Amino acid sequence: MLTTKTSNAPNPLKAWISEFLLDRELFKGPHGKPLYSYQVSEEEYKSLLELLKEQLRRVGNPLHAIHLGACFCLFVSEQYRRNYNSLWSWSGAETELGISLTPQQHAALTNDGLAYWKRPIRFRDSGRDWLGSLFTEGGLPWPLVQSESHGFGRAVRRGIKHFYRTEGNRRTTADLMADFEEGLPTAFRNLETRRLLAGIVDQLMYLVEHYPLKDHHDPVSHLDQQAPGWTDAFPIPLDESNARTLLNDWLRDAGQKRQERKEALEKRQAFICEHFLHGSLPQWSIRTDLTLPPEETFAVDPTTLGSTRLELAYYEGDRLLARGGSVYGQLTVEGIKVRFANPQVTVERRALEEPLSLRLLENGRTVHCLFFDGSALDYREAPLVFENRSERWQLVATSSCSVVSGLARLRIPEDFFITSEGAAPDTLAQDAENGRWLEILSDLSLAKGADHYQIELNRAGGDDLKPTLTGVFALYESSPSIVFLGWPRLELPEGYPHPRDELVEFVNGELLDRQRNSSYGLARYTLRNRSGKTLLQRRFGVLPKEFSLSLFLGLGQQSARLLPKGAQLLDLQVVSKSLAVEQSEHALHLRHHEENPPTTFILEAGQDLPPIQLRLPYPYQGAHLLDQYGNPSRTRELTLVELIGYRIALTSGLPQGQTFHMELELICTEQPHPKRAFSIRVGTAPVMLNLFSYLSDMQNMLSAVDEQDAYIRLSLETEQPLLKLDIRRYGGQLQWEGRYAFYICNTSNAAMLDGVQAEAMLLSDPKRTPLHLTEKTSETVGTGCFDIPQKMQFQGPWLIYPGEQSSVRFRPGLYITPDNIFDSESEVCSLHRAAELFHPQHNPHVIEQQIAAMAANFNHSGWQYLADLKQHYRHLPLSSFETWKVLSRNREALSFAVFRLEMDEWFCARIRDELAVIWEAVPLPLWVQAYRLFHDSMRLTGLPETLVNNLVSNRTNVLRCIVSGFDYLGDYLSTGNRRSLTKLPPESVLPIWYQDLRRLHESNRNWPTLLGSELSRWVDRQRLPPLVKALSLVEFTDAVAYLPIFMAFVTAGKARITDLPATPAYLKFAIRLVSDFDRQGWFIPVHALMVSYLLASQDEA
Repeated sequence: MLTTKTSNAPNPLKAWISEFLLDRELFKGPHGKPLYSYQVSEEEYKSLLELLKEQLRRVGNPLHAIHLGACFCLFVSEQYRRNYNSLWSWSGAETELGISLTPQQHAALTNDGLAYWKRPIRFRDSGRDWLGSLFTEGGLPWPLVQSESHGFGRAVRRGIKHFYRTEGNRRTTADLMADFEEGLPTAFRNLETRRLLAGIVDQLMYLVEHYPLKDHHDPVSHLDQQAPGWTDAFPIPLDESNARTLLNDWLRDAGQKRQERKEALEKRQAFICEHFLHGSLPQWSIRTDLTLPPEETFAVDPTTLGSTRLELAYYEGDRLLARGGSVYGQLTVEGIKVRFANPQVTVERRALEEPLSLRLLENGRTVHCLFFDGSALDYREAPLVFENRSERWQLVATSSCSVVSGLARLRIPEDFFITSEGAAPDTLAQDAENGRWLEILSDLSLAKGADHYQIELNRAGGDDLKPTLTGVFALYESSPSIVFLGWPRLELPEGYPHPRDELVEFVNGELLDRQRNSSYGLARYTLRNRSGKTLLQRRFGVLPKEFSLSLFLGLGQQSARLLPKGAQLLDLQVVSKSLAVEQSEHALHLRHHEENPPTTFILEAGQDLPPIQLRLPYPYQGAHLLDQYGNPSRTRELTLVELIGYRIALTSGLPQGQTFHMELELICTEQPHPKRAFSIRVGTAPVMLNLFSYLSDMQNMLSAVDEQDAYIRLSLETEQPLLKLDIRRYGGQLQWEGRYAFYICNTSNAAMLDGVQAEAMLLSDPKRTPLHLTEKTSETVGTGCFDIPQKMQFQGPWLIYPGEQSSVRFRPGLYITPDNIFDSESEVCSLHRAAELFHPQHNPHVIEQQIAAMAANFNHSGWQYLADLKQHYRHLPLSSFETWKVLSRNREALSFAVFRLEMDEWFCARIRDELAVIWEAVPLPLWVQAYRLFHDSMRLTGLPETLVNNLVSNRTNVLRCIVSGFDYLGDYLSTGNRRSLTKLPPESVLPIWYQDLRRLHESNRNWPTLLGSELSRWVDRQRLPPLVKALSLVEFTDAVAYLPIFMAFVTAGKARITDLPATPAYLKFAIRLVSDFDRQGWFIPVHALMVSYLLASQDEA
């Protein structure tokens, strides 16, 4: 117990703190940074312990209370850092002090102490968190950091390993560390721990970047000499000898990663792929990392584009592997320039022998296809050679190669033989296809028939330079997937060790004579040197350079026709059980002899080589829906998730071609319904529309209204209706049977759906592991019915949602216990508690109040709530959660959230698409306010100034990508000073840009006209130069021409989007549609110029 004793004696607590600060040259008192940044020494820690043991037993003069609190806080945080006992309680500190304090004393001491150190008190869902505040001040607990079982060291090593993955897509290191926190104790999976771990990783990488540590046996000692004070910001006690050992290991890892990165940049090429082995042998799989350049110009004819917004897609052969999101191209003389928001993509391979390709789609059609060289792995015909790099087995070759290390792992097909002398290497495993897995410690020679392979170990420099085959691709669905028009060229990289005159090319085992080669078809290509060593193997098809196909519809008694060009040297054969084929001089005549024609047929083409197979759509008039397997589909309802793989085949019935009109209409309660129209020109060849490429448009339309059951009606017509399709967010919905049971039925309540995986999340605690609900079965078959478990009946509310692997994507539903309906309280201090008390009827505003409070509070616990949602429920639509919807409506909180949650460009795009956020509608002064709050708060986190500046710079780069105009604002974001703004006269510049816009899009007859008259009238009322008011010379360009001017007024804080006379839903939809017409070439530069002009003019006024 504490005893009270008054005294006029000097204050030993104040004297201890004064000396403590004096040693650190802090003459003006505490600097306001975390307590761990003071780096308490072992001697100081011991003397503080003895002082507190004495002083806590006799509370003296009340005037000494603040210094007692200051010493107490410093001790508790340092005790946690040095000697944490794995218990989230005061027991660790109190045991060392030999005292037991009451909760009131804990609160008083912590409140006084943190006030002295100028540090905040943390709030959790239950109110002030006194203990958690002190533990946060202590940094990371050293007993757990040095223990392999607690995951801290593992997280740091993984952060180092993946550090450079944050570069291209503007992720922060803390956001990256969230991916590695599953190994940490639950109490440490939070924003503070992420920031501390990220600070360690950032600092390690900074040190190896600025100080050469490569050849130093003891990097820590070298840094002590070269950079005194470098340890100050590390949140672990570095006076521990084993801490310095661990830090040496981390520095060596960081140095190695930096060296690998440096070497990779020197050899860097655009559009490369790297393959990595996963799984436990004999089960194995491959993941492929694709590297894209920051930007690239593609040779696309601009007259074929209706918009400069393109969809990216990654294919394996003809199968879609992953969607890459939307990009905005800029029209140039060479084609269209595209910037990649995510230049590093990882895909799980399904068919290794098929090549990977990046496809650009516009309006559902593929407008460009780029194959990744070396992405097809012919593992049944060639060895796979892996080297261990950064704790991963990376594929280095499928042919002869040199490896840097002294260890390699191989997979060799069953008909290969080891030809090198000496003992054969041990077999690790034999897989399901009889491939043998070996690990070798010395050179190895292999052979299969005439092919000879040499794998050489311990060769400096390795064998990263590889020859490539380049040429023009034929864009057909085919087998093999890669087909060249004309024979591809052999390209040798600079510094390739084998001269061209020592290389010999073979096709299907025969010498390739490029001068007299008229063979076409399936080629198995091999490159060898004169000594017979196999250097490269590829499998592809070849067609004549001038080859093309036209398909004509059969009308009446006339049969359908296939007209090949440039195919005189080819033997063409149609393969189909349902087609009769007649050949004339210039065409193949196709007639189906079954009731319905086939969807597709196979055309075989070859000459002196085995034929390649082209899968072609059969030309029959109209629009036909095809499923992911290419079969006709009668479904008239799909979900957004199901769009991937579905296509619509369009065939013209007219010799001169035909225009198909597609409309997307949002079916909702709000009027008028937003509609989006597309025109697709179909000539002599049928056109395949990939439905998933409209996903972004559909998400944008659905998010414009706050109705989870709104849906998209897709209709296709020419002169007559052809196809109607309803596309919904969800394919099922939840129906209650009493209070404690529910079932999942389809959207029309017609049938129970089985195969459902349902989970439940406690809305007040998104960090908690969700409950897996058990489906009732009847004779082992799922019924679609579920009971509410006991655990859910006494605490709530709960969100019931489809599991990530559920075959039925049903609409999430709330389960509210009776207590929730009547539970309310006057004061709510956390978003966790607000989510618990929220009720759409009885308490609808409680979340709004917390989101508003978060806008100006860096340390609000609500940021942790949103971070947990973002991390653990990324597979659910953002609109499933009231918290995300409320955030999207609060511009102050939303602008700060981009900084505080360290959102990358991809997540900002999700907010734009799923919550209908128009980023330009956030006024620039709010961004300035968010920037300042974030910068000032980060400076108090203990991170070195350099790393704080790097982080703030990262946030600025993201803003440049999501809000047009930031590139032209100078230092306005950081200073709010309008004098730095560029002020160009818009009446001199915009008319010239407008003429360029008209010229670039002169062939486009589908300019969006939504809001055109409203924008024209609005601009006419503003105080703008006459030439700006009269910018649009024809009515159909009004919307495109005037929208960026209007949005500049909104961004400058001089207007709101609701100033236009239309419903909010229609405005959000129309603004997105019109701005997408030529975003990079027109909207962004005009918006940027006008924002800068308006803000600079305001300063003058």
